[in-house]
Amino acid sequence: MSWLKWHNTSEEFARAAHQSLLRGHWVRARQLFAIAASHEKRALEFLDQDKPRTFGITAVSATALNYKAALLDPAEALSLKALEDERLPGFAREQLEDLLGSINELRTKRNAEGDAIMEPGLYEQLAAQRGDSTDLISCVYDVVSKLKTIETDENRPGMLLGNIQSGKTRGFIGTIAAAFDEGFDIAIILTKGTKALSEQTVMRLRDDFKAFRDQDLLDVHDIMSMPELNQWEIERKLVIVAKKQKYNLDRVLKLFMETRPELAGKRVLIVDDEADLASIRFTVSRHDKEIEQGKIAEQIDELRKEITSCAYLQVTATPYSLYLQPEDYESLPGSNFVFLPKRPAFTELLPIHPNYVGGDQYFGDHEEDQPEHYLWKEVPTDELDALRKADRRVIRSDSYLEGSKIETLRYAIVAFVVGVVVRNQQLRATGKLSKKFSLIVHIETKKSAQSWQKEVFDGILDALQEAIRRNDPVVDRLLRSVYDDLTRSVEAAGLSMPLYDPIAKASKEAFVKKYLTVEKVNSDNDVKKLLDESAELKLRTPYNVFIGGQILDRGITVPNLIGFYYGRSPKRMQQDTVLQHSRMYGARPREDLAVTRFYTSIHNHECLKKIHEFDSALREAFESGAHERGVAFIQTDAKHRIRPCAPSKIMMTDQTTIRPGRSLVPVGFQSGPKSRIAPIVAEIRKLIPSAALGTSKPQKVELKKAIQIVELIETTLEFKPQDEYGFDWNGLKAAIEYFSNIAAPESERGGVWILAEEDRMLRIRSSRQCL
Repeated sequence: MSWLKWHNTSEEFARAAHQSLLRGHWVRARQLFAIAASHEKRALEFLDQDKPRTFGITAVSATALNYKAALLDPAEALSLKALEDERLPGFAREQLEDLLGSINELRTKRNAEGDAIMEPGLYEQLAAQRGDSTDLISCVYDVVSKLKTIETDENRPGMLLGNIQSGKTRGFIGTIAAAFDEGFDIAIILTKGTKALSEQTVMRLRDDFKAFRDQDLLDVHDIMSMPELNQWEIERKLVIVAKKQKYNLDRVLKLFMETRPELAGKRVLIVDDEADLASIRFTVSRHDKEIEQGKIAEQIDELRKEITSCAYLQVTATPYSLYLQPEDYESLPGSNFVFLPKRPAFTELLPIHPNYVGGDQYFGDHEEDQPEHYLWKEVPTDELDALRKADRRVIRSDSYLEGSKIETLRYAIVAFVVGVVVRNQQLRATGKLSKKFSLIVHIETKKSAQSWQKEVFDGILDALQEAIRRNDPVVDRLLRSVYDDLTRSVEAAGLSMPLYDPIAKASKEAFVKKYLTVEKVNSDNDVKKLLDESAELKLRTPYNVFIGGQILDRGITVPNLIGFYYGRSPKRMQQDTVLQHSRMYGARPREDLAVTRFYTSIHNHECLKKIHEFDSALREAFESGAHERGVAFIQTDAKHRIRPCAPSKIMMTDQTTIRPGRSLVPVGFQSGPKSRIAPIVAEIRKLIPSAALGTSKPQKVELKKAIQIVELIETTLEFKPQDEYGFDWNGLKAAIEYFSNIAAPESERGGVWILAEEDRMLRIRSSRQCL
């Protein structure tokens, strides 16, 4: 980074700090000033020697920011060092000398009053070290503030909601550091039940927290290799990582209940990573038909109950099953279970990286002058079916080069290689280093299918190699077709496309010399072997292909992905599962996007587009406050191709389906006494437009007025406590707000149509009660 970039980010944090001061958030302001000071100090390090005025301004700024953060020693050290520098202008010298006086006055005052000089917290240091954005820092502090002020104990979880591959791990690691600053002693991280993801999390934590571990401020442990802790160790901050797997959780429970029961009395933050996976599942007992939890969910509940002071944070990008849970699970008479609540008490949205590539890019509406327009290439269903099960009569070895059954897969292979060559030539032309890229093939979960896919993939590579050696014109036709296709998207991105001949030459060389690395990834051990030191899938050459199934979803990071051949196509897609397959999402340079391609069937593309729309609506509702009444709206499609999650996750859920033509109306009520409700009815009539009263013509009113009318109507109706009838008024108001603010076209938002009929008797069929 340059002086300008460090200085600009410092100014961003300083502005955020001043905003926090205006809101009365003194602690957060000090933390933000500390990060701003750290960035301004880095700006000093990048400053050219021949700019004395800028040097003086930056030195004063860095000193002042440290002073505002109450970091007196760093402020003093910076000022003294700058005062010794001959370049320092006179105006800066005077200002620094004044600041030194202020520093000494504050230090004397604090020492006299017995106040300890506050040092930067763990998260302040971590945020400066990682270069966290102001949005992320604000998000982390908001989460910790809510963990402290909203009861997220064993009864009410909180939610950190991110996008697929959007930096959720970075977010919750920052939250742990900030929670330690606020008095938490232990963090337990529950990860997806694979060794690869568990080890990836441990490595990431140890790397991020290295400075604190070196100072013996905290330590990070994998529960399966955790030593027996002595008293000195348990007095440090502890981070414990456990897979959501029976034996891992048994060890966690044993640690808190038997080995070191005093840990249960400490302040503990449980971070449930991928919280909708394994942490929530219900089954019906075969013996007594009673509803039971899955084993993992039961163990997590037991852990939550065991800890005296517990905050519980769910982290996921696919929260549908969690929002579909009831506030509390009803315990039936004579039952032997009490399920702890799984529904979030609050939701904090993780900020999206400015370079994030997600559903908007892959499934939004884009014109031909935008590179996103070219991302999707259709795969015929027959081709995907042929790759699901080995049949050498359908895909013959003599058809690898020109056979129609695998035409798109062959195209995807060539497009991947050409894309890599194009990007690396572009990088070198701008003086940058070449990169290594990846392609994923994800069609089927069965290992036999993946072996067949690898056989076909290798067969295509061998056929291309032989064809290049004998100068078969089919290769140049393939290369030219791919080159022309990529040229359209590269130029749409405003980039320069290298000439064809050097691209074709380098691509042929990659095939002939077998530069491509093709790995079959279908087990935990496979992934473990392929992880690099940063716990991402290791890219060995510029051309890396991974053929796999479910093991490649949830949490596994595939760097520099520019090709995704996707064929999973169940009759009914589960939104949470399918979204987790979307490994093509993530922070990626726009230059890479220009050579990226996504291969799937029309059916899959339509379903994925719908899923993106549903997911966007859910997030938009949170951003707009439409969920503030505690009612979550999860969309599904009318054709029943998509459901939000597995039925076993929402067996205990009280949910209402809102379909076109369906009404949400109260039944089984009596009107209140006339003497009581008459003035209320009169008030309701005043709120209803006269043009709507008894005219059978709906009129549009403001949302606020519509809610006011509903709330008044609610006070006029009476339900008998013992009746089976009841009505969710909060749900009705939430639905009105949702359809007015979210579902309506943007130009029509904020209004509600009202139909006010008079002198009518409405009856619900099979009911004696009148509406």
